[in-house]
Amino acid sequence: MSIREALRLKNYDCEVGGEKITLRRPSAMDMIEAVEFSKKDPNKFGAWLVYNHLIEDGTKMFQSVDDVLKCDGGVIAAIALEIDKLYGEGRD
Repeated sequence: MSIREALRLKNYDCEVGGEKITLRRPSAMDMIEAVEFSKKDPNKFGAWLVYNHLIEDGTKMFQSVDDVLKCDGGVIAAIALEIDKLYGEGRD
């Protein structure tokens, strides 16, 4: 992970469960929305992260948080963990 890529909001390619995925890096507005959503519905926060940041061909992969909740929980948790790392990028 690179601070320059983070500042430019360059998409982040990684691998989860042997599959390559693309994540949209969080903006300052995403950070505000994340705090608000986590207070409103903390049990769905991981699904919100995936809904908001997992992209395919430049667009969101899911239409809603509820669509994400229909998927395998372990896979969603693993993807959410990768996204969470992007929120902490540049702190170290």
